[in-house]
Amino acid sequence: MVAIQLIILAGEMWYNFLTEYFFDAEIASFAHLKYVKISDTEAKVVGHKSGLESKLTVPINVMIGLHIYKVTRIGNYAFYGCSSLTSIKIPEGVTSIGYEAFLGCSSLTSINIPEDVTSIEGCAFMNCSSLANIDIPEGVTSIEEFAFSWCSSLTSIEIPEGVTSIGDNAFTGCKSLTRIKIPENVTSIEKEAFYGCRNLNVLIDNSK
Repeated sequence: MVAIQLIILAGEMWYNFLTEYFFDAEIASFAHLKYVKISDTEAKVVGHKSGLESKLTVPINVMIGLHIYKVTRIGNYAFYGCSSLTSIKIPEGVTSIGYEAFLGCSSLTSINIPEDVTSIEGCAFMNCSSLANIDIPEGVTSIEEFAFSWCSSLTSIEIPEGVTSIGDNAFTGCKSLTRIKIPENVTSIEKEAFYGCRNLNVLIDNSK
């Protein structure tokens, strides 16, 4: 009886392995990250498994089924609450960082955002309380609501020239923020965008 149960268990494990890695599955997981394909050539990071490393590099490509897909997005909630994550490298080719993608990553001190990124969605880095600095790519056109709120270690930030709007509470609670450079292309700064930034010195770039 025990032998039969072991055979059944092994069969289930083998089937799950084949489904996840080799059949034409919609979703796959590798190196503690979970991916889902979003087109015939692209995939996005949608989550993570337990035991996530503190320093992480997102791969350029991932295999789902028998096909290789280019990773182009960090999906909504992908790293939500990963309090042990200290640094992450996002590859070139990623174009968007989803809603609440890194919310609550309280140990995150550094992140590279590639130049291909054009969209950083709401609450993306909310409560990343150890994040001291971040470079926003030139292709980004808006800073969405609560995007960097309560990043209490953030000291300075330069808004790229392509940005035209800064959303509600975008930098609320960034109590260590002392300097921010805003290009003259910004035409909309929504309510409480800098609420609680009591030491903030705002520079308006009108050099053109």
